[in-house]
Amino acid sequence: MKIKEGFALRNFADKWIAVSINDNTHENNLFITLNNSGAFVWNLLQNEMSYDDVIKKITQKYDIDSKTAQDDFDSFLSKVRNAGILDE
Repeated sequence: MKIKEGFALRNFADKWIAVSINDNTHENNLFITLNNSGAFVWNLLQNEMSYDDVIKKITQKYDIDSKTAQDDFDSFLSKVRNAGILDE
């Protein structure tokens, strides 16, 4: 899975915002706010990664257990899936 082409992550006033950078798509007004861990995962998904690989990176980065990482990542996935910006 990975983030679709045409979307970028920007930092504005200590907030992370994912925005469409395509002018000719129906998503051109799309934006999603993310926290720091969401931005970390977004950056991981700039390249193709498996679910398990992302969980491993999250647990290493934040020193949390696998269940917590899965719950947090599932929440992130729900957000980007609903926005239609995840290639699976």
